[in-house]
Amino acid sequence: MKIETKLFFDFAEYLPPGSKNRTAYIPLEEGTTVQGLLESLGLPPQMPKSILVNGVRADSETELQENDSVAIFPPMAGG
Repeated sequence: MKIETKLFFDFAEYLPPGSKNRTAYIPLEEGTTVQGLLESLGLPPQMPKSILVNGVRADSETELQENDSVAIFPPMAGG
């Protein structure tokens, strides 16, 4: 299955070569979780991150489905 993956700000450096507009389509095995996606990208596990799957907040145990869209952001501060 392929998962649309968008990495923002400093995380964009973890996208595979050839990615455009901070987006890549990552092939994964059926039943892969968000954690599996993070590992396949090489994102360090200790880095704090916010994860959205199809626009809804998700955690590392969320199982991904064909054509899901995953957005990963570093922590942000604002006011």
